[in-house]
Amino acid sequence: MSRTAGVWPYVCLAPALIAFLLLEVLPALATSIFSLTDYTGLPGAAIHWVGLDNYTSLFVAQQSFLLRALGVTAIFSLMVTALQNGVAVLIAWLLNSQLRGQLAVRSLVFLPVVLGATINGLTWYVMFNPLSGPVTLLLQHFAIRANLLGTAATALYAVIWVQIWANLGFSMMIYLAGMQAIPMEIYEAGKIDGTSAWSGFRFLTIPLLGPSITINVLLAIIGTITGFELIFVLTDGGPALATQTLGIWVFNQAFFSNTHLPGFAAAIAMVQFVIVIAIALVMQHQLRRREVVL
Repeated sequence: MSRTAGVWPYVCLAPALIAFLLLEVLPALATSIFSLTDYTGLPGAAIHWVGLDNYTSLFVAQQSFLLRALGVTAIFSLMVTALQNGVAVLIAWLLNSQLRGQLAVRSLVFLPVVLGATINGLTWYVMFNPLSGPVTLLLQHFAIRANLLGTAATALYAVIWVQIWANLGFSMMIYLAGMQAIPMEIYEAGKIDGTSAWSGFRFLTIPLLGPSITINVLLAIIGTITGFELIFVLTDGGPALATQTLGIWVFNQAFFSNTHLPGFAAAIAMVQFVIVIAIALVMQHQLRRREVVL
């Protein structure tokens, strides 16, 4: 083997590595630095080093808003993760059963993933229109008058529904791929032992889907904690901060706040980053342990 042969893998990886450094690592470092300044984002404005003032303001002066955003984020993340993965694994199980029309169903479920967050958000914004939206008109047939996105008691649950609908297809495809990788001999051995379709799903399929469950749970948790696009299109964090997650709070503080303090928004983003890293590490450790045990 020539000496240059071992260099080519690094040469091929170099463009992706450079792009990752420029688009991911450097912005992250810049955010951490801006969180320690009074950066306003205004052209020509002086930037002063303020140390931990932004963090002090976040944990003391803005404590109530922080706790409110953390609570909304927790509810949003937990409900989306549980419901999205539960429904996705059931749909994948049905599609893996060689049912008629499974290709059409698979395409329909996956379609929202292709459309993207903005299109999905605008679609359901129209669907939930309090005057003429199809969902509103349907509820009126049951004598229910509701403004789902404009009422604090229902807005978060409407956003949760849209978030699940938008990402269900991605989770389903991962579960379906995991199921199709399970050897048929395992199910045949289960039938010999007298397992039914449901018991086979519960005691054979679910345990063997450990890697797929790990991937989907981590992606759902990280996506719901950091995401803002869908919520921004649907409610912009309202009404009455009922849907203001950490992600939407960072975005609004950086670009739409009356005080317009990107430095303070960067501090929120760093707290969000620490939360995501901590949860991801703990969840990955626990889920990986479960895979080994199974």
